[in-house]
Amino acid sequence: MTSKLLITTSREPSKRTRSFVKDLSVVLPHSVRVNRGKATYTELATRATSLGAYGVLIVLEKSGNPSSLLYAEPRGADLEVLFLLKLSGVTLMRELPESQRPLGLEELILVPSTVPKGFPETVSSYLLQALRPKIVESPRGRAVELKVLGEENSALVAFMCVTSDRECGPRFRVVRIVDYIKQVKIP
Repeated sequence: MTSKLLITTSREPSKRTRSFVKDLSVVLPHSVRVNRGKATYTELATRATSLGAYGVLIVLEKSGNPSSLLYAEPRGADLEVLFLLKLSGVTLMRELPESQRPLGLEELILVPSTVPKGFPETVSSYLLQALRPKIVESPRGRAVELKVLGEENSALVAFMCVTSDRECGPRFRVVRIVDYIKQVKIP
């Protein structure tokens, strides 16, 4: 059985941030959505460990909008923060024309040959660590494909249902990566 990813928010999230977290939890088959409340990082680490989660994805916000994805892993009684993906232009699933809710979802997949070189490729390597999609040669089955597109300074992230070729999750742009382990900012 695949390990789980715990998804939560910063404290006192806006309705839009809660909707974004809900969209993410629907499209990630191995995720568990947890209401943060007043939980500290230590309490989140304990909760993640009790659920058998390999990591915690915290959606941070600014001015009521999702602004960053903070990824951490439980280490003993606390969370070790590994990296932050700075977001721009978050679009919720309900705001995407022709989108659909994923039905009968079995797995999240990534086709590395479709990811452009440069910054999008770097973003996909961080998403691999946090979301743990299955790496495949071509899309198939009852899966959601993690699409990472973009150019030199930003990467567009979307989720596509393989069977219908329609978007079935939120869409967002990653404009910066802060790696706390390597202590670097990209770009």
